[in-house]
Amino acid sequence: MKKLIAAFVISAISLPVLAEEVVISTGGRGGSYFSTGEKLGEILAEYDYPAKTLKSNGSIENIERVATGEATLGFTQLDALAWWMDRNPDGAANLKVLGNLYTECVYVAVNKKGAIGDEGDLQSSNANVAVQNRDSGSAVSWSYMQDLEPEFAKGNTFFKGGLQLLNEIANNPDGELNAFLWVSDPGNLDQRYLKTVLENDNLKLVDITDWDLNDKHPELGRAIYRFEKPDVAKGLVFDTELKTICMDAVVVANADADDVMLDDVVDVLTVNRGRLFDN
Repeated sequence: MKKLIAAFVISAISLPVLAEEVVISTGGRGGSYFSTGEKLGEILAEYDYPAKTLKSNGSIENIERVATGEATLGFTQLDALAWWMDRNPDGAANLKVLGNLYTECVYVAVNKKGAIGDEGDLQSSNANVAVQNRDSGSAVSWSYMQDLEPEFAKGNTFFKGGLQLLNEIANNPDGELNAFLWVSDPGNLDQRYLKTVLENDNLKLVDITDWDLNDKHPELGRAIYRFEKPDVAKGLVFDTELKTICMDAVVVANADADDVMLDDVVDVLTVNRGRLFDN
């Protein structure tokens, strides 16, 4: 009996220790966060970490899942992270920023003959800005812009979006909604909202250059936004170029997650980025 017990103990000790499951909160099917999360999960599985991905409504849901431990990793716009941390200071200690994914920029489209001609008009009571769904990254960006520059809060915010609404703005310069804001990867020149604006003679993009938007976040230790001039089309020459605010999309982790696994994720985001963004 003693030999049997000893053999059992030795056998148990020799069994490989299984890594905890890594849960990645991504985004909606077909979006950049979703596809990037699927790829990261595949890479982690190669590193012997059992991984699964969860679809989500975007940045805020990802942050909340990671902060509560429902997810191990999540993707978010940096401004959404700053916005959430400002409103949930106790939960901020549960998060780590591991590194950057890619750049995302803010775009604002208006009717050329409408009430909004420039950024100054967006900071007036005449502004009726559509920012898509309440929990969308676009809505959070607009709210955080108002945190940094209260003048943007003088107008009205509408939680509406989509191509139909953008076309309504194009066809009705005096309509109730006169600006449409969205956030997207500037490297994707085939994004549908941008293509719609460029192909419609009634629409234009508004420059966003208010210097207060470059303020440094006290907890993250860096400015959330930076001013850039993203390309807007391939092979075309425009009379004016777009100037707007851009930020990083980042990977956040639960602060209690396994450090060895987190180091491997950082390795993927830095030394081996090509594996994550190979197309």
